[in-house]
Amino acid sequence: MPSRPATRVEYNTTPLAPVIESLIDEMTHPQKDDAEPKRSVLANTRLTSLVGLIVFVELFVIGITVPAIGKLFTLHAIIGYMLIPPLILKLGSTSYRFAQYYLRNPRYYRAGPPHPLLRIAAPLLVLATVALMVSGVMLMVVGPYSASVQTWRGIHQASFIAWFALAAVHIAVYFPKALYQGGGELGLRSWGRLRFSRVRPRASRLRVVVALAFLLGGVVVVAVGYRYIGPWHQVLAQGFHLARH
Repeated sequence: MPSRPATRVEYNTTPLAPVIESLIDEMTHPQKDDAEPKRSVLANTRLTSLVGLIVFVELFVIGITVPAIGKLFTLHAIIGYMLIPPLILKLGSTSYRFAQYYLRNPRYYRAGPPHPLLRIAAPLLVLATVALMVSGVMLMVVGPYSASVQTWRGIHQASFIAWFALAAVHIAVYFPKALYQGGGELGLRSWGRLRFSRVRPRASRLRVVVALAFLLGGVVVVAVGYRYIGPWHQVLAQGFHLARH
């Protein structure tokens, strides 16, 4: 009696594989925003990309200062101040797109929402960012000898850990898009092996001016808050005991 051929049973051991694959596809194909339906909201994408690149550079500088915070605290604080206006602009541009999608604006609704994993992470990243920046500013304002300094320091450190984990994913996914669209907005076609978007949406110069204005707005924040840096620099350089005398 002939034997039946063995039935092959396949088990999906990685149920998240399709989700991860689609996320990788979004990371590696930033040019998808140049085509419809996403092209209809490209102006918003371009503004977010420009300010995102500014924020990335400033965060990179801040990251360099963290291991040597005692010696580089002044630079750390200055860049932290300068981050505030660009972050506000980035939160504004992304929140606008978020609102327009859920308000069923035809263009934004057709363009679709972000990747499901990013939609989950986005509110957490916003909360962590706000907590990090507010606690950092409050630490500067209350000073190193305030009764509330430990509370704000704890919030700052905890929010940094949460923010770092969420921001790492966010940057990994969106940096290629920001570079591709940001370079295109500045009129670049290529740089070495890098290729940038060749689409020219309207008001590109206005978006560049707005991004630069918010970058320069950071200088104003530095001018206002610079007087709070001195006490912290003294404490971190000499230690609390020596700085008091």
